[in-house]
This record gives sequence, C-alpha cells and structure tokens, in this order.
Amino acid sequence: MAEQGRGMAAGPHGLGRAATSGVLWLMVQSLAARGIGFVSQLALAWLLTPADFGVIGLAYTVFGIANALVSFGVDDVLLQRQKAMALWSAPAFWICLSLGLLGMVGMLAAAPFAARWYHSPELVGLIAALAVATPIKTLATVPSVRIRADMNFRFLAAYNTFEIFALQLGTILLAWLGCGAYSFAIPIPLLAVTKAALFWWKAAPRIGRGFRRVQLQYILGSSTTVFATRTIIEIINQGDYIVLGLIASHSVVGLYFFAFRFSAQPVRMLAGNFINVLLPAFAQLRTDPQRQTEAALKACRLLAYIVVPFCFLQAVLAGPGLHFLFGERWMAAVPFVQILSLGLPFDAVSWITGSLLSARREFRLALIFAMISAPVFFGMVIAGGLAGNAMGVAVTVALYYFTYPPLCSLLILKRCGVSAWRVVELYVIPFVISACAMGLGYAGSLLPVINAHDLSRIIVIGVVGTGLYPAMLFVLRRDVFDQLAERFGGILGKARRVSVRGPQPVATGG
Repeated sequence: MAEQGRGMAAGPHGLGRAATSGVLWLMVQSLAARGIGFVSQLALAWLLTPADFGVIGLAYTVFGIANALVSFGVDDVLLQRQKAMALWSAPAFWICLSLGLLGMVGMLAAAPFAARWYHSPELVGLIAALAVATPIKTLATVPSVRIRADMNFRFLAAYNTFEIFALQLGTILLAWLGCGAYSFAIPIPLLAVTKAALFWWKAAPRIGRGFRRVQLQYILGSSTTVFATRTIIEIINQGDYIVLGLIASHSVVGLYFFAFRFSAQPVRMLAGNFINVLLPAFAQLRTDPQRQTEAALKACRLLAYIVVPFCFLQAVLAGPGLHFLFGERWMAAVPFVQILSLGLPFDAVSWITGSLLSARREFRLALIFAMISAPVFFGMVIAGGLAGNAMGVAVTVALYYFTYPPLCSLLILKRCGVSAWRVVELYVIPFVISACAMGLGYAGSLLPVINAHDLSRIIVIGVVGTGLYPAMLFVLRRDVFDQLAERFGGILGKARRVSVRGPQPVATGG
C-alpha cells in the first residue's frame, strides 16, 4: 500500500491532489488544535501563576535547544531518499536513537548549571522530567518520515489532534492537582511513548538489516548543515527567554511566556502543518523547479492571507478578552500579546521558503541565513532588554520578525525567479487589509455604549473585523478570495461526504 501511495503521488495530478488533501486535513487539525489550545490556555491561566509559567519557560530553553541538537537533520536527509528509504531506515534510526540518548545525558548534566544560571533550583527536577522524553521522541523520527513521504496526512492530522488534546488535558489535570510547573513537563514523556508506539504500528522501519559505514558517513555528513541551522534557529527561538531569565523575575518571564504562547499559536500550528505537507511535495518536484517555485508561492500566499488577519484579530481582542476572562490577574500580559501578535505573523512565509531550500538541498544557504540571524536577533533583544526590560524585549522580538524573515524570503524567492513585487505583496496587502478590518472593529468597540462592557467589545470586534476582512479581500484581491473559498469549500465538502457515507477507501494505483 505504501509503495502504491508513493507511485500515485509521483504523477503531477496525483501529487497535486495529495498535497491539496494534505493541506485541507492539516488545516482542519490546526483549527481544532487552536480551539483546544485556547481553552487550555484559559484553564491554565486560572490554575497556575505567572511564576509557574516563568519557570517552565526557562526549563524549555534547555529542552528546546537539546532537542534541536538531537534531531540533527536526519529526517530532512532521509526524506530526500524517498525511493530508497527502506535501505536507509536502519542507519537513520540508530543515529537518531544514539543522539537521543546523548541528548538526555546532556540535559541531565546541564540541569544544575541552568538552575544556577537562572537562580532557580526547581529547574533541576523540571529539566530531568523533560530529559526522559528526549530519546523516546527519536523512536518516532523514521516512521514519521515514512508517513510524510507516503503523504498520509489524514493519519498525521488525526494523531496531531489527539496529541494536542491529550497534552492539554493532561497539563490541566496536573495543574488542578497542584503540580505547578511540573504540569507542563510530566505529560511530554508519556505522550512520546504513545507516539512512538502508534507510529511504529503505522510505519515500522526495518532496523534489523545491516548497513554500511558509508551510509552513516553520508547521513551524518549531509545532516551536519541541517543540524547547525536547526540549532541556531532553536537558540533564537529560546533567546528572548534566555535574556529575560537573566534580567527579570520569574513572574515577568511567566507573563511574557504566557503572551508568546498565546500569540505564536496561529503561526506555529498553521505554518508547521503547511511544511509537513509541502516539504515532501516540494522534494518530488525537485526535477521541475518552475512548478516547485509556483507551488511554494501559492502556499505562501494562502498562508499569509490566513495567518495575518488571525493574529491581528488576536491583538485587538487581547485587552477586553483577557479582562473579561480573568479580571486584572493577567492584564499585565496584554501589551505583550498585542505587540507579539503584530510581529509574529510576518515569520509565517519564511517557514515555506525555508522548506523550499531544503527540498532543493540548498542547506548551506539556509545555514548562512541562520548564521546572520543569530547576532541580529540577540543584538536587538539584548538592547531591548537593557532599554525596556520585558517590554523592550517584546518590541525588539516583534521588530525582528517584522523585518529579517521577510527579507530572507524575498531573497530566496527572487533567487528562484519570482519578482520582488510578488513577494512584497505577500506582506503588504494582508497587512493593510487586516489592519483596516480589525482596526475598524476595535474603533467600533470604543463607542461609549459598547466600551463599558468587555463582552460587548469582544462581540463588536469579532463581528466587524471578521466580516470586513473577507469583504475587503473580495474587492481588492478577488483571486485570493476565490482561492481561499475553494480551499475551505473543499474542507466542508469532504467533511459532508465523510459524515454521510463514512470514510472512503484510499485510491491505489493500478
């Protein structure tokens, strides 16, 4: 069945259908995950304190960087070997597992130093709990690549939704039982075991067969550049927490951590799911660079016109929304949510252009962009922290994502033959339409009668903003409106077919 699926996807029309179906399934999963994550964030905000959020945010700086070191880029290299993946599964698996064990030992060794660095003794136990998950997570790496190569995005969407639901439910339950910051850490190794078991059941790799030394050398050699790029990117992802951990209290770090998690969800869920679909599709289009570039540009446009209004709506709802739900308890996080929600959506397109580089095996160029980004990011964040503490960090992080990732995407797409205006349009028009639509909704919520009640403000912002955006898009960019309507119409149509007739068998070649 797997070989048939790959054969089917290899044709131009089969590949297009598979990629489109994958985007639809994972968009549904993203919407479900966004709802689950929103409810979970609200529950955890009631059950935990800003200090709890702050401590786990600092623990994640070690966990995130360690997991970037562990991944090493083996999955990207293996994905390029789709036609001979069975021959490469064994060396890839043993490399991943070995790195996972090394990562766990490294985290356990780093825990006492992190505790002293951040003046937080409780970090030792938290990092140890997270470290256990590191080698377990690597067990699912090779099966995951096989599932992605087969373009079985329905299974991935179903599992991702389950994992998000289980993770959030487990975290809430532990928080209710009084586990504090450990509520975030304990479910992670448990879910890592579950994922490994399910993915092996779905696509067990052949790890018992022998492999040659040259294969190990090739994987490690080809992965080194990807490894370096991912490590730098993960250090950047944790950089604001690292800086804040040195200059601010746990409560302030917690407010920022809460705001960033809230603000980044649309970008990370939607963009992350897009690249899960598009990277294997791009890899199969490697012999047709023109089609590959056009596919990337269409995906960039679709993602930009979805993410930007979502984040802008999030920014204007932050004040009345958090006050309505929590009173004054989390109001200090509102400025962080607003600032970050306006900056982070401009990072979304770079996820796709980065995948385009990976599919073209231009790993060195991706490393160059990452190496330049690190001093730029840390220079801005340190300057912002020294000038304005947590608020300065939030402003400079938003400015970084507002400028550097779009510049990288512009250079990558121009290198592929795309005109500068077609790239700039991905940022300017969604920004202008979203700002106008959500700004008018926010202005309407400030009218004297409405402004007195948080709920009435939320309703006016939501109705006006979400009503004006598609209307303005219809007038100004009818082609994009039609593309979005077609995609969402496909989701609804597929959902209706499944609900009426039940799941349909997957078509196979021959």
